[in-house]
Amino acid sequence: MNFPHIVLAHFLLALLRLPTVNADTMLHRFCGSTGNYTANTTYGFNLQTLLTNLTTGAANSSTKFGFSKRTVGSIPSEIFGLALCRGDVSNSVCYSCLSQATQDIQNLCPYNKESTIYYDFCLLRFSNQNFIFSTDNSRQYLKWNNLNTTGSHALFDSYVHYLMTTTANYAAFNSSKKFGTAQLNQSEAFPRIYGLAQCTPDMSDSDCASCLNALVGEMPKWFSGKIGARILGVRCNIRYEIYSFYSGASMLSLTAPTENAPAPAPVITLTPPRTNSSDQGLETIIKFI
Repeated sequence: MNFPHIVLAHFLLALLRLPTVNADTMLHRFCGSTGNYTANTTYGFNLQTLLTNLTTGAANSSTKFGFSKRTVGSIPSEIFGLALCRGDVSNSVCYSCLSQATQDIQNLCPYNKESTIYYDFCLLRFSNQNFIFSTDNSRQYLKWNNLNTTGSHALFDSYVHYLMTTTANYAAFNSSKKFGTAQLNQSEAFPRIYGLAQCTPDMSDSDCASCLNALVGEMPKWFSGKIGARILGVRCNIRYEIYSFYSGASMLSLTAPTENAPAPAPVITLTPPRTNSSDQGLETIIKFI
């Protein structure tokens, strides 16, 4: 009898019995500074109601927006909340992500009256301060790939800026979901670049454009030459990579503008949804409020 093989077989069988890990891992959370509540109080009960309503509201099969904002209770136990799922994920993925966020945010920020949590597929925020009618995009999270492009940083950065500005304006002015994806088909000097931009669907076109372009304006400060990066905020977010990280075909297919030539008009293509995502390469994280 080959004892090592038996041990290996039992080990592999044990691995198969392990519970499945949620593929959408948490990116970051902010636990807030507006005070704490105690267990078995009205605020705590209101929070449970709010989190349930946000999850079911955003993932409701009757809506295509993957978005919900709610108010529960009255002063001094009034609580405000917002949930947003990435525009390319299904209702079931949205529900799964927000359900996980509901658990994690209470475990990681126990008894905080205000908290925000980010994932690839969704974000969740609640507070005892009324923020749900504000367009403030604070509590931002930045993440970038450690790898640099091997070509000219200035040229690569200009391509990324063109890609993200075009994607941001598409999301703001051409999508009821305030969501857009695009790919930039470049010259032989660089690989194809993929971009994503999203606002909460309740924002006006101009407010969404302003929010997204403010993030695009921050990119040279943090991401020059980086082959992938993202900025996440409560109201809007952007991301680009040199690999496809969103569902299906890009909504926009762009051609890299030639030097001193006007930018070409984008070719618009509708996208089917996808339910998975991945990060590739080493990444560094910086956070700020």
